[in-house]
Amino acid sequence: MGEEHQNYFLKLEVIPPKLLAKILIEKRQPKGFSGWILKNEIRPISIYCYLYAKYGPPNGFMNFLRNDSSDNLVHWEWTLMNDDGMVMFQGHNYRTEVQFLGNFNRPGITKASLISQIREDLSTYGKKMTAIRTQLEKWTEFVNPYHSIESTIETQFNNLRELNLSPAVDRVHTPTSAEEMQTYQERFSAMAEKYTFGTGLAFGLRCMLPVLAETFINLLIFALVKKEIREDDLKYKNFASGTISNRLQLLHINCMGFERPVDHSHAACRNFYQLMNDRNDLLHGNFNVNKLKIGEVYFNDKVPVKYEYGDLWQDTLGVRIESVKLEYVEANYSVAQEFISYLLSLLSEKVKSQIELIMSVRDLGYNEKMSRMGVLFSSRATEGFMFFESEFTNSESPSSE
Repeated sequence: MGEEHQNYFLKLEVIPPKLLAKILIEKRQPKGFSGWILKNEIRPISIYCYLYAKYGPPNGFMNFLRNDSSDNLVHWEWTLMNDDGMVMFQGHNYRTEVQFLGNFNRPGITKASLISQIREDLSTYGKKMTAIRTQLEKWTEFVNPYHSIESTIETQFNNLRELNLSPAVDRVHTPTSAEEMQTYQERFSAMAEKYTFGTGLAFGLRCMLPVLAETFINLLIFALVKKEIREDDLKYKNFASGTISNRLQLLHINCMGFERPVDHSHAACRNFYQLMNDRNDLLHGNFNVNKLKIGEVYFNDKVPVKYEYGDLWQDTLGVRIESVKLEYVEANYSVAQEFISYLLSLLSEKVKSQIELIMSVRDLGYNEKMSRMGVLFSSRATEGFMFFESEFTNSESPSSE
């Protein structure tokens, strides 16, 4: 690299906002467009603090177009210049874009040189960068467990519904003629495959539905627990890890936003407790003979005598259908939803709307310093591209010529 390019990107100058506006309004910006995309070659937080420390607040035109929220395609932009034209640094959701307006067609002007020069210059502005970074609010992004479970359950229900299971209609009866016998095995095998898959989905759903409701309780605790409880590790742990009935009993005491306590005798609660009990039998493999009973048989020594006859369908697929309570799965879903709706009804309208927003998004944020949870970004997760490096003849050179 020529000596004149060794510090090429360190000699860029900031354009005053008024001058930049005049350039754009009068359409006097240089001709020729190209760009590079940076992922984590230099972390975006480092680029942001570095540019802020060196050039002051973001001055790019995109800053004036953004909404006053985190729901933007471009979150920040610096527009800099030299004799070759204008250089824009833009912070997007998933990348940093470096855009060039002008003639930057020189062999020494490369993406690699930009990265290396900025990396070497970071230490020059280390103290200023640290001061800027400490002024920023640090939020930890995390996946919303409630939304993850709810979306998984909805996907599984859609898969189950698409099977359109109807045992009364689909049942393959014992053949009563030679003609029926010819297709019996094929018909039975097809239904066996369909119902094995369907009952597997039903089993998983019956296990997950109480988890959905319990996760919602935990969401309420995490989002609404009072500050004095959150800041006391022992009290918070005892509250958050207690039995479900204890957690419900303490919600209105330990959490903000509740206008009424939980009424354990309410139908929504009683049905939920029954749902939990049924799930526990299923999940833990409890040997409750009365609940698992599928028939009776008598023995004379080693000679079996059936109480009543079934058939191959009843003794195989019928047993699976009965064991997972296939006909009640949709009703079980309603029980979980009604329980969640009941808990929401105990909240003030303002808090209820906030919780409903939190329920609806996959990704959340938590600020440990302020003990706050929030929705950081729009769930739309959109991304726009003005260019791709592959569009240029040499992705190492910003020139499109």
